[in-house]
Amino acid sequence: MPELPEVETIVRLLAPGIEGKRILSADLRLPRLLLGSDPGDFNPRLEGLRLERIVRRGKYIILELPGLSLVVHLGMTGQLTYAPPDASEKPGFYRTVTGMQKALGVHPIDKHTHLIVRWEDGSRVLFRDPRTFGKLFLIEGRDWMRHPRLRILGEEPLTLRIEPFLAKHYPDGSARSIKALLLDQSFLSGVGNIYADEALFRSGIHPARKVKDVKPLQRPLLLQAVKDVLRAGIKNSGTSFSDYRKPDGTQGSNFERLQVYGRGGQPCRKCGAVLRKTGIAQRGTVFCPRCQPLPKR
Repeated sequence: MPELPEVETIVRLLAPGIEGKRILSADLRLPRLLLGSDPGDFNPRLEGLRLERIVRRGKYIILELPGLSLVVHLGMTGQLTYAPPDASEKPGFYRTVTGMQKALGVHPIDKHTHLIVRWEDGSRVLFRDPRTFGKLFLIEGRDWMRHPRLRILGEEPLTLRIEPFLAKHYPDGSARSIKALLLDQSFLSGVGNIYADEALFRSGIHPARKVKDVKPLQRPLLLQAVKDVLRAGIKNSGTSFSDYRKPDGTQGSNFERLQVYGRGGQPCRKCGAVLRKTGIAQRGTVFCPRCQPLPKR
């Protein structure tokens, strides 16, 4: 699933092409992706509106329009592709490690293309989602922060002030794993499996360690590691491990720089020990047994 750096990359790359432009049409081809609104009203409500701003909140993309906000969640395999007015389609697809077909660039409209937004200058934004776990919401005005799926989100990791955040939000008595806490979107928004593993490695904390057992001096180091790995992910345009692609269809370059995620059974780049893969918080988890020891009780 695309995480904060991937979604942030998409927003930053889409903005120059579509902000300030008017929507000619919005063709929703899979009505069940739209939650809480009548699919029959989707195009009539969007047609003719000028996009004022595109922003990110957690793993959500928000298109702010006059009197209306369109919220997009990419799910597991969703991809937003931007096709400039003069773009030439690349008809080829390739199969990823998950078995899904992904475009090599600006792709043609196929059976997995569930939303087509056409803009006044002739450009298009296509939402392609083979597994159809993505979601769309239409929200009145600019009050999208109060939508049930968005109001529960925790603070944005990139801008949080670490010490005040820990004093107010760290659950000292929790017996769940520290990885489960990092994945909790009501604690921090936007952190997923990739960047949780990377931050735990960077801070030297075993992912199965209980939240209450993480020492007070380690907690700010962990949150700083979260910020650092997210910023690195953005700098490298996201992690293209399986399905994620940038709006032009190309890959992000962060995967090659990961320390542990996706590297189970390989040597640790820091100490040489064999990285272990296990299941924690119902997610595949990779860690270094030497760099991230689990203290004996």
